[in-house]
Amino acid sequence: MEQRKKHKKIYLIVGVVLAAALIAGYFFVPYAKRHYIPVSVDMAEAAAMEKADMGERKVLTVYFTRVGNSEFEEDVDAVSSASLMKDNETLVGNSQLLATMVYNAVGGELYGIQTEKKYPSAYSDTVSVAKDEMDSDEDVALSGTLPELSRYDTVVLVFPVWWGTIPGAVKSFLQSDDLSGKTIYPLVTHGGSGAGNSVEDIRKLCKADVSNDVLEVFDDDVANAAGAVSEWLKSLH
Repeated sequence: MEQRKKHKKIYLIVGVVLAAALIAGYFFVPYAKRHYIPVSVDMAEAAAMEKADMGERKVLTVYFTRVGNSEFEEDVDAVSSASLMKDNETLVGNSQLLATMVYNAVGGELYGIQTEKKYPSAYSDTVSVAKDEMDSDEDVALSGTLPELSRYDTVVLVFPVWWGTIPGAVKSFLQSDDLSGKTIYPLVTHGGSGAGNSVEDIRKLCKADVSNDVLEVFDDDVANAAGAVSEWLKSLH
């Protein structure tokens, strides 16, 4: 009887360990795939789009991505594919690629948000910096010349969802000028969270009309998102 109880206890422990391993694998394997396996892309081919008629709208496509805002190390192939791809040896950001799709379809102007500070090369470190920015309500300083917003009535805003909302750099952009009377269409990349609180937070930051017609693109699907982007743009008429 005592031996049988010991066997049951062992089976229970083994069962718990196996269950824990399965749960850990369920969450870790997609994470590892998403954050450590490099993604190759042909930028010109991936961003080739049929034209979308936006009527008389004057469109500005704005995006924020880690490319151009991070000091990448030589072993950049190990950096998160959640926000990076490579076109041969040229780094391409997820938001950059999606914004280029939009620009190729609707024309207007394409603008990439640039920050004065540089984010870390490692994705996990960037995640930590983003959390610090959010917790401290940091005003992330922008660099370069901002677009002349008075020329546009429509802004397609492309960005990654960080900690369930917009990155600090996007917040700074939205506060950089008066967006009254303009319509903002958010296009977000995410690792499973969807748009999170980003739409509501954009509304709090500016006086623009922020559309509920949000396009959410999962990180792994960015390179093949041209069809989804095209259909979304057509639906905005």
